Amino acid sequence: MKKQADEMQLSIATRAMKWLGIFYTVSLLFWTVTDLFFNKQLGIQFIILLAGLIIFFVSMMVMKQKMQ
Repeated sequence: MKKQADEMQLSIATRAMKWLGIFYTVSLLFWTVTDLFFNKQLGIQFIILLAGLIIFFVSMMVMKQKMQ
């Protein structure tokens, strides 16, 4: 039987996910800017970056609506 995570474990996991999101966003943004500068085109990394940001903001809006 698994025990549920306590508040400290949830807080640590939330902070880790925040840093993971920042890392992925900055990495994809850097890759996009570099590709745009050297190759004068936007690659698949730009689509992945936009999709991730859209998912983030839409989920934020949905969660805020559910709270009200």
